[in-house]
Amino acid sequence: MALMDMGAEYNFYGSDITCSYPINGKFNSNQATVYNAVLKAHNAVISHMQPGVKWVDMHKLAEQTILESLKNEKIIHGDIADMMTRRLGAVFMPHGLGHLLGIDTHDPGGYPEVEIWILPMFMQV
Repeated sequence: MALMDMGAEYNFYGSDITCSYPINGKFNSNQATVYNAVLKAHNAVISHMQPGVKWVDMHKLAEQTILESLKNEKIIHGDIADMMTRRLGAVFMPHGLGHLLGIDTHDPGGYPEVEIWILPMFMQV
């Protein structure tokens, strides 16, 4: 797999996009499973976006969609609602749905009403 994390600037505004693809041009079974889970989450978020929708709700939708896809492929087992409560999705999506973007590629800011739980092994010290 090749992961491309790219950015550009135009008139002092930054942009950022990340994509991945199989180097040999064809996904193997495991790669296809992960790619399709992310694509399904992407499509779910796009289809639910509209004025007034909260970013946090879109983040949760993406996490839930990925967890459901992984459960359907028998990669994880259990109750999706329990996984969401325990923030298991943060293990698979530690970066979140995205980040603020503007004059700097990673503009400062955050979402203080969201409590983030990440397994200690994924925490940076």
